[in-house]
Amino acid sequence: MKIPKFFRKKKNIIITIISILIFVSIIYIFINRNNNITIQTSLVERQNLEQTVLATGQVVSGTDLSLSFQSSGVVSRILVKEGDRVERGQILANLDQSSALANLTSAKGTLAQYQALYDKLVAGSSGYGIASYEIALDGANKDALNSLNDASLKSYNALAAVVNLQNNYFKGYDGDARNAKAQIERDVDIINSSLNKAKKSGLQEDIDSAVSLTINSLNSISSSLAIIRSTLDTPYYYGLVPEATKQEIDTQRANINSALASVTANQKAISSAKLSLLQSGPEIDAVKAQILSAQGQVAAAQAVLNNTIITAPSNGIITKVDIKVGEQATALKEAIVLQDTDNLYIEADISEANIAVLNIGQKIDYTFDALGQDEHFSGELISINPASTIVSGVVNYRVKASFEKSEKIKPGMTANMTIMVDKKENVLAVPSTAIINKNRKNYVRVVDDIKNRKYHEVEVKTGLQADGGLVEIIEGLNEGQEVIIYIK
Repeated sequence: MKIPKFFRKKKNIIITIISILIFVSIIYIFINRNNNITIQTSLVERQNLEQTVLATGQVVSGTDLSLSFQSSGVVSRILVKEGDRVERGQILANLDQSSALANLTSAKGTLAQYQALYDKLVAGSSGYGIASYEIALDGANKDALNSLNDASLKSYNALAAVVNLQNNYFKGYDGDARNAKAQIERDVDIINSSLNKAKKSGLQEDIDSAVSLTINSLNSISSSLAIIRSTLDTPYYYGLVPEATKQEIDTQRANINSALASVTANQKAISSAKLSLLQSGPEIDAVKAQILSAQGQVAAAQAVLNNTIITAPSNGIITKVDIKVGEQATALKEAIVLQDTDNLYIEADISEANIAVLNIGQKIDYTFDALGQDEHFSGELISINPASTIVSGVVNYRVKASFEKSEKIKPGMTANMTIMVDKKENVLAVPSTAIINKNRKNYVRVVDDIKNRKYHEVEVKTGLQADGGLVEIIEGLNEGQEVIIYIK
């Protein structure tokens, strides 16, 4: 059946009209598309950034100390109860100490006896002690120095007499006399130099040396004076030198011999005193050995007494008392438990998402539920356990942290931790929602014309991922630029 020509023409018109409407609709949608886009922007600004990790921990004690008596015995006193706070060194309990005290007293008495004997030997109350020998030696040394001074003066006088004789009477051919005079000069120098050294140092060895050298020099001077005196009796000088001058030489030689006898006597006195002091040594050493033995007995008795006492090794809280007065306590069996409050710390579990940014030494700010949110305490991270634990299906790592000491903080308290990971001041930053990641690179959409929704993408280098959803911009943006953080 043929369709009338009128209807065919009408159908074509309808198709044309529909096509036009579709085309117009497409054009309208395309033109108005930008009018339906929602854009949120933010400025690139300099800010102070912080990156922190929040965690919840608990105050725990470093150790619970199990305390016991070191010896067995009957419990005599218990000075604490559960819940008591104690201090380091405080006595907590003790066994019956009557036997231990008696042994200690006896040991101390023995030590006192030997100490008294030693003091008697050293002090020399009988006149034969070390002190008396030391006094005798000191006196002998002083006498020796006096004799050396006298010997020095007499040797100088002898030299002066010989010099005067030589100037007045000796001629060039009296060689022996001249040699004797030169020897006297050398001997006088030896006497004076050794004496000065002994007086300056005061050392026993220098005094001994001065005495020995002076004796030798005085002998030499006496011999030299004898040679000179014999020269005066030769025919040439016999009538030339007056008798008074000859007698002067005889007098000087007599003085030298007197000084020699005195110094020699001093030498013997020093030797005798030194020998007496030396011989007293073995007896003193024996008493010293007895004192050492007695001191060991006192220390052993004191240790036995100490073993009957339990003292607090640190500050803490008594959490358990497992003994009673009058019962028989067994050595090394737990009697008291002390919670060590000197070594409190905080334990917390950190999720694997945050553990990578934590490091030992990072600072921590605390608040405690029991103390309120307005009171803050500081501390730092002290250890990170490398072994993971599963808590409610989540992988966690346990950390330990220190905190400033306070009597307010008790074991078991809940701690709210803000761990400071990193911080930077006055750096460029944008919201993290402004960052787009493409092919492992970061981009930001910088606004060109906000009214017409025009922008371009810029590659950026980012730094610190900070709290508050902010990201540090190291390269790619300038302060004051406007960036897109949201498009819908």
